[in-house]
Amino acid sequence: MRGRDNFGVAKDFVESVHGEIGCIACHFGNNVDDMEKAHEGVIKDPSEEDGGGVCKECHEEITATFKDAMHYKLNGILDIVGTITAPHKMGDTLLPEAWKLDCADCHATCGGCHVAWPEVAKGGLLDRHRFKKTPPMEKTCYGCHGSRFAGEYMGLLGATADVHYEKGQMVCADCHTANQLHNTQPAGVNRYYATETARCEQCHPDTKSGSSKIAMHNAHPEGTLACAVCHANEYFNCSNCHVSLDIKEPGKIKVIFPSDPLVTFKIGKNIDISPQNPYKYNLVRHTPMKKDSLASLRYFQKVLKGAPGPEDLVASYDALPTWNSASVHSIQRKTKQNQSCNACHGHPELFLTQTDLVPEDPAANKKIIVDRIPAALKE
Repeated sequence: MRGRDNFGVAKDFVESVHGEIGCIACHFGNNVDDMEKAHEGVIKDPSEEDGGGVCKECHEEITATFKDAMHYKLNGILDIVGTITAPHKMGDTLLPEAWKLDCADCHATCGGCHVAWPEVAKGGLLDRHRFKKTPPMEKTCYGCHGSRFAGEYMGLLGATADVHYEKGQMVCADCHTANQLHNTQPAGVNRYYATETARCEQCHPDTKSGSSKIAMHNAHPEGTLACAVCHANEYFNCSNCHVSLDIKEPGKIKVIFPSDPLVTFKIGKNIDISPQNPYKYNLVRHTPMKKDSLASLRYFQKVLKGAPGPEDLVASYDALPTWNSASVHSIQRKTKQNQSCNACHGHPELFLTQTDLVPEDPAANKKIIVDRIPAALKE
């Protein structure tokens, strides 16, 4: 390949281990001068298939586990959608089409982290086809996790940036290691907060309740409060989301889901206790699902398939809460609720209570609310 014929591909990539393999060895197509013939049969992302594609020929140890990893399969989202739409079968609805049009864009592939922006970001190559051993978080992680985590972490959403970003200059991979992303453990879990991941105590061993040098950390029994309950600031939530399809442009269908933003701070009961999420109380984040969020798909199904979909598509809406355990990324050493015991005790506004629920909320939200607000302590 001559220098002027690189077409956006870096010359040093061509001379690298991956570059020496040759374009058609991974992307297929034909090595001819005619552009149209050269691109016949080309595969844009040859790492897509079965969680590894061509990558597994050399990286079998990684792809053997990644094919079942949460970032590739998105089994958390699938489980939620399957639960709230039961007993309907997805094949009888437009959900599979909506999944392909939108949800599937956020599932990760080898190439979508190490070579190019993720599909949802539609940004092309990261760095002229150079392979990045550690994906640049602002181009890859933020492509899918930008609406909440990235905005919180950098201080663009909520009250403050995260101290790990602001002072520690840490990137996502400093906590969320490659092994954890490539190999979701324990096997079969469907929620990110049940997976083996970084724990605060690993870097801050002196903070463990009952044995800490910090008096405030010994105020509650071990397993009572998640660290973020005291050390996070207000964070971004969504509400009142309604999924729809945009078919204004002939031949193109887009999934759109406008929702209302909500910045708040709420402590709730943890109903998802596991070895990785052992706390009695967590911060909870509102997800934007409503009973009628998918209602428009019924009518679009009539247009696209000739018959309307189920009238009660979200038939099991009450099965799951819309306030869920949250991994808030706005951590600071000092926050308004940890200035003293009474900065939290006696402050009902910090807790998810019955007054935060609305009539159209799912019944499962009642499991999350804090029935008894801790009273202020005598000074």
